[in-house]
Amino acid sequence: MAERTGLDAIALKDRFILALFKKCAYIVCVTTARMDSIMNITRRANGLYMADLKVPADVRHIIGKARLTRSLKTRDKRTAQQEAGPILADWDRQIRLAREQPDAILEEMAIAKARINLERADPAVKPDEWGYLPSEAALEASGMDDTDWLRSLPPSQANRYADVMWGDGIPLPQFMSQFLEAHYSKHKTRTEAKRYILEATLHVPTLELINIENARGWIRAETQKPASERRAAKTMQKAAGYLSEYVGWLQDQRLLSDSVGNPFKGLRYPKALKAKESYVPLSFDEILAIRSAAKTIGDDELVTFIDLARLTGMRLAEVGALSAESVETVDGVQCFRVKLDAKTAKSAGRLVPIASELNDLVDLKNFDLGRRENAVGKRFGRLKKEVLPDGAKRSKCFHSIRKFVATTLEREGVSEGVAADLVGHEKQTLTYGVYSGGSALQQLVGAIDALERAYTLPNQDRVVSIVRSKA
Repeated sequence: MAERTGLDAIALKDRFILALFKKCAYIVCVTTARMDSIMNITRRANGLYMADLKVPADVRHIIGKARLTRSLKTRDKRTAQQEAGPILADWDRQIRLAREQPDAILEEMAIAKARINLERADPAVKPDEWGYLPSEAALEASGMDDTDWLRSLPPSQANRYADVMWGDGIPLPQFMSQFLEAHYSKHKTRTEAKRYILEATLHVPTLELINIENARGWIRAETQKPASERRAAKTMQKAAGYLSEYVGWLQDQRLLSDSVGNPFKGLRYPKALKAKESYVPLSFDEILAIRSAAKTIGDDELVTFIDLARLTGMRLAEVGALSAESVETVDGVQCFRVKLDAKTAKSAGRLVPIASELNDLVDLKNFDLGRRENAVGKRFGRLKKEVLPDGAKRSKCFHSIRKFVATTLEREGVSEGVAADLVGHEKQTLTYGVYSGGSALQQLVGAIDALERAYTLPNQDRVVSIVRSKA
């Protein structure tokens, strides 16, 4: 083989260096691309970088996308990496939220829309250089305003999300759960407020339709019911009070503009609404008939509630809170200690002596009624309709047992002040209502003895102990 000339050797050397340079350049490009992938940023054809994250398979049906993307609006890689950090962190939060609390995603959508509505109505809020209001930019960044993801959801769920994001407005009950949790501590109050908010939704379906005309329409609808089905004006006033508090809370949370007047304040209630219908006392025979029917069908829980109510005068919720831990011995007298969060300050924590008859009916050392008063009250209502000739009347209910106790105490000659202390009523006179320290325990014992003497069960059949799990 002929020897290479000096010129050939130089050319070979140059080609070797060129090949080595290309190899190094390839390695650098691949490494850079991998680093970009690790940082979840990619470069588009127009040179702009964008954040890009693959959504884990287990939450795609909730997030609604296989990938989350957002333009970083820069051609500088270092700037893109800085901008991508908080965006990726928020996406990671959405993924964790979707795994832990799927419905919270829907809540975020509604909140975002409410914020956008507020900003659109506020002339002081200006869009950015891209035409986005602050809340619109946040929504776009989250990816929740993209309609494509709805295709992956079941039709009913897709409609629910679509109604919130692109419907005519935000449903009135959208923030109801948050409001109830923040505003009311008692379960009964929360349940009542929830019922009225959901009912009002038929006439005020969205936050955008909160106005005086729709609020009045709700009241008018009540007057158009058959006379026997209409509620009392006092009941509708209470219902409107819950709605008024809800509207005020929405404004405090910046979910509804302050410019929206509160239409549930100062409503007029037509005379066509019923006057308030007071509860009437049940007779002992009526109580006995309902108790016997409950015993026949094996509802020992209801029997226990009835016995405790008729021998103490407690309210339904006060009975429901009783357990073996409520039993105390004070000055040698066995008593129930009423719950501390009773309806009134006068009711809370009061002592009620235990009738001797209850020792034959309830195992006081081993019972727990488990705060099931709502369920028991409904069963009582259904049973009294079947048992009593006029059981369909709203004026006869579980509270009528408390009326029976008050009536019996009066007929047995128990003074009104002692009876008031026993059942937890405020005294109306200045001397007893303001200055008195209350009846002595022995006076309350005398009232219970009079109540017990007046009416006794024909058969002292023992009720099965009721113990509820604390779990």
